[in-house]
Order: sequence, then structure tokens, then C-alpha cells
Amino acid sequence: MEIVLKHQGRAQDPERRSWFAKENWAAIITWAAFSYIQVTAVIRNDGMASWQTAVIALSMLLFIVLFLKSQSDLTRRQQWLQLGSMWLILALNSALVSDGFTPGLAVLWVALLPWFVPERWLYWMVVPALAPHALVSLLDQPHIGDFIMLLTCGTFQFFAIFAMSKARSESLAREALALTHQQLLDAQGKLAEQAADTERLRIARDLHDSLGHHLTALVIQLQVAEYQADAAHQPQLQHCHQLAKQLLQDIRHSVSQLREPQKPHLASQCRALAQNFPQLKLQCQISADLAIDPLSTALLFRVCQEALTNSIRHAGATEASVEVWRHRSTIHLRFQDNGQCPQWPLLEGNGLQGMRERIEEAGGKLLLSRPEQSLQIDVELTEATA
Repeated sequence: MEIVLKHQGRAQDPERRSWFAKENWAAIITWAAFSYIQVTAVIRNDGMASWQTAVIALSMLLFIVLFLKSQSDLTRRQQWLQLGSMWLILALNSALVSDGFTPGLAVLWVALLPWFVPERWLYWMVVPALAPHALVSLLDQPHIGDFIMLLTCGTFQFFAIFAMSKARSESLAREALALTHQQLLDAQGKLAEQAADTERLRIARDLHDSLGHHLTALVIQLQVAEYQADAAHQPQLQHCHQLAKQLLQDIRHSVSQLREPQKPHLASQCRALAQNFPQLKLQCQISADLAIDPLSTALLFRVCQEALTNSIRHAGATEASVEVWRHRSTIHLRFQDNGQCPQWPLLEGNGLQGMRERIEEAGGKLLLSRPEQSLQIDVELTEATA
């Protein structure tokens, strides 16, 4: 069975991506240009072999590393520590290279701020971005060129904050839309299940009230006819009487089954999930007669949902497979995709942590591995929970 899936993502902090992803190349090229200006200026002022040149070169390398790492899934404290370290590097560059282009480099710093700073303070962050170079210029006989550079770079910084604020707002809007869409799909699925349950109950009532009553009357009439018939016709009437009784029992059994609530099946849920993810081809290997209780079915479905989301969002996968089987008293689920997972050990985000917590609370195990640079998720649920 081939199923296709679409991304339902979260957008709160910057998405964790590869350092050399295409989204980062503009920042890397900008950093390289400003680094060249800074290093050239310090060599011109202090010489190639001076300690100032070594400090500036190392600080510029540290700046770009911190910039790229700030887009990883870090704690709030780590993020602020990195932003503070980047600002100290800007201050150091302003102090050691007064005729450099530190305010231009600060454009990269302010471009990160919309993800971390409240909106009411956001545009005021242009002040600390320009402050180191402005202070050094005031202490070192300022001239008109310094004020023009501050004004120009301040304008670029303001624009960078505005552009990244809009990008963040659009990301949050897409997240809210995806969440609403998923809620609507869940509600649609529940309504479909409720409609199916209502239709089954209607059919069960109709069978019981019409066909069941008629068969009961037929059984009684055949029993009376059997007693009144002569010896030559009694065997045929007795056979018809037994057939009618058996048919009545079959009808009662069917009515009882129709009245029982339908248990969810993981394969059908995967097929429903496929309609929301048209970007990924999913191969689902789940036996149609594999009976799993509703709680375990819900747990495994959430694992599949989160794994598929991560495959598209982080790994760039185009194909994935889900396999579920029973071995003795344990239910096993294995998820694999063809995406890339270059970072190992894997830094687990909120989705993977929540997945692990649900499985462990149910007494199961969740294992992560990386065969051939692709993520593999294995889940085990014992018979007691399954």
C-alpha cells in the first residue's frame, strides 16, 4: 500500500537546519565580505603577525559558528548566551578595528533577534547593535564618514529586523494554520466514525425490528405446522423449522456485532493520515487481521504522525515505510525513511521527547538508530499494553 503525506510543522524557534543549507548561504557570503574588510583593516593598522590580527580572525570565525548554531534547537538560556557572545564579538571588533565595518556585521546579529526578543523591544535593539562602533567613534575624533556609516548600517539593520519579523510571523501563521487543519481533519474523522456508528445502529435496529420479528413468527408457525402435520410431512417441516431457527440465531448474532463499537485499525488510520501528506510516498505493512487495542493503536498512530512530520521537516525525505507486527507477546513498529540524518547522536526536540514519554508511560520502549544515514524508529509494546 502506498500512501502520501504532507508536512504539519511547528514554527516557534528557527528551524534546525544544516549549517550549509541554502537558506544560510546569504548570511555566510555576507559574513565573508565583512570578515575580509575587518581582517584587511587590522592587518593594515597593526600588521599581519600582530596579536590584534589573530584575535580578529578568531573572533570572526567564532561569530559565524555562533550564528549558525543559534538556529539549532537550544534551550532559551543557551540561545541568549550565544546572542550575548556575538554582541561581545561586535564590541571587540569595534574596539580593535575602529575603521572597520562592524555595524555591517551587526546586520547578521539583529537578523536573529526577532526569534528571541519580544516585539515591543525588537526595533530598539538597533541601539545596542550600533552602540560599540558609535562609542569608539566618539572617543576617536569622529568625522562625517562615521555618521554616514552608522546611519546606513542602522537602516539596513532596521530593514533586517522588519524582514525577519515578517518571516517569523508567516511561520507562526503557517503553524497555526497547520494545527487548525489537523484539528479539522481529526474532527472530520470523528464525525465519519460517528456517522458509521449511527448507520450500523440503524441497520441493527431494522434487522431486529423487521426481519427478526418475521423470522420469530415463522419459527412459531413452522413449529405449529410440524405438530399438526402427518408423519409423511413432518421430516421436511422439522428441517425447515431448524433452518429458520438457525437463521434467527444468525440474525441475532449479526445485530449484536453491529451494535458493538468499531475498534480503530492502524492501517485504516494510516490511510486517512496519508490524505494530509501529499509530499511523501508511504509504504505501510500492517496486516489487516492484526488486532490491537484502541490505546496502543492511538500510541502507534501518534508515533507515525510525528515520525512522518519530522521526515519531511528535518530530513527532506520523499519515501518512508511503516511496518507493524506481533512477536509472541510484543507489538513491534518500525519506521524508516530515505531522508538524511547527518547529526548523530540525534538532538531530540519536543516531538521526539513527547513520543518517547508516551511510549514509556505505556510500559513500552522507543529506540532510535541511523542505518545508512537515515533515521529508523523502533517501538515495542508488550501484550499487557497492546
